[in-house]
Amino acid sequence: MNKSQLFLSSLIMFIFLFNGLLMFYLIEPGYVNVHDTQIDANNANLKGSGVNLLWNYTTGDDVNSVAISSNGEYIAAGSDDNNTYLFNHTQSTSKIPIWNNKTGAAVKTLSMSSDGEYIVAGSNDNNIYLYNRSHSKPIWNYTIGDNVRAVSISSDKNYIVAASNNNKISFLKNSSSSPLWNYTMENIVNSVAISSDGKYIVVGSDNHKISVFYKTSNDIRWNFTTFDDVETVAISADGNYIVAGSEDNVVYLFHGPSIGPEWEYTTGNGVTSVAISTNGKYIVVGSNDNTTYLFDKSSNIPIWAYKCEAAVVSVAISANDEHIVVGSRDNRTYLFTVSNAQPIWSYSTEGEVVTVAISSNGNYFTVGSTDNQVYLFRWTPTIAIDDDDDDLDIDFGENAIPFGNYYLSFTLISVLSLILIKRKKLSSKHKI
Repeated sequence: MNKSQLFLSSLIMFIFLFNGLLMFYLIEPGYVNVHDTQIDANNANLKGSGVNLLWNYTTGDDVNSVAISSNGEYIAAGSDDNNTYLFNHTQSTSKIPIWNNKTGAAVKTLSMSSDGEYIVAGSNDNNIYLYNRSHSKPIWNYTIGDNVRAVSISSDKNYIVAASNNNKISFLKNSSSSPLWNYTMENIVNSVAISSDGKYIVVGSDNHKISVFYKTSNDIRWNFTTFDDVETVAISADGNYIVAGSEDNVVYLFHGPSIGPEWEYTTGNGVTSVAISTNGKYIVVGSNDNTTYLFDKSSNIPIWAYKCEAAVVSVAISANDEHIVVGSRDNRTYLFTVSNAQPIWSYSTEGEVVTVAISSNGNYFTVGSTDNQVYLFRWTPTIAIDDDDDDLDIDFGENAIPFGNYYLSFTLISVLSLILIKRKKLSSKHKI
């Protein structure tokens, strides 16, 4: 090989080598370059995440209440069109309910067991209805005596608590429409909640009281008196933590059998909605001051607060303590993570978002609006951080690795070619 041939071969190999290394570093347009990706530890699992509308369904009137099963497979809704609806989570551009059942008046409140097998609905026809998801015909109905204001079913699906405009609380087992017990409060009951096993029941009422019952009897275990109507209550799965919100602008957290609150926090207006994580660690609060607040159970100092453009009327938190969904009278739904005060997503409807619910893992959430519609969304992470270590776990797509390997192999061949050319050059010198 003469000098000009050797030079030309070396130049070609150098160009191929340089291009191979360059492309291996950059990978390919459209894929993530690890070196250029800045990951915020508090926000890492949000980058590249997306929310998709799986379906929306138009009822005959305002949607008052929604519920979702733990795995997100089943969704229930109650509407002013007098119907209870049941849906599945399958994506569709023209969604059809699994079934709907027409009651005698508006369905104002409903609740679903964790596995989605049972749905309990409260109607302004004075009846509580219990459904099995397999059939639209109620298993039973119970006439409570006035418009039903609130219902809740235990996660284990065995017990139901309901309240009506005649100040009455009824506690039932799913196997019978005959109450285990009834209790009449001094004033209207606005909100009820029940622990996962049905052992503890908490009630908020217009007599300014937060009241706790055990399932065994209608004796009030304890009362706490606020300075105004108690609009909303929630309880942790094990019943150890209770949170309540009042028109006195205050949110209260209680622990265990204690009659007095662990702490209080005063918002800028009446508290409209509260939610507590399954283990009681996080408390979410919505207020007429247009703000969503997140607390840790250990402190009455908010972790963060976010101000919407109108009152926040419905909040929910996923059982895995990761996601929060918020509905506001500004016609928007907001999705947050516990670690970030800014929403990672929001969606505008044609009416006020008055009811929200979220699955245990936070992947599915449903909302109901005064635009007569029920919506189901799915959140999907595309970039994630493994919480167990500091390794960067980024999805480059299925073609990224083969593409990189191609250039790596080409680079190795180029290096070997240069070595062979060098050896031939030395061999030629020895022959001369």
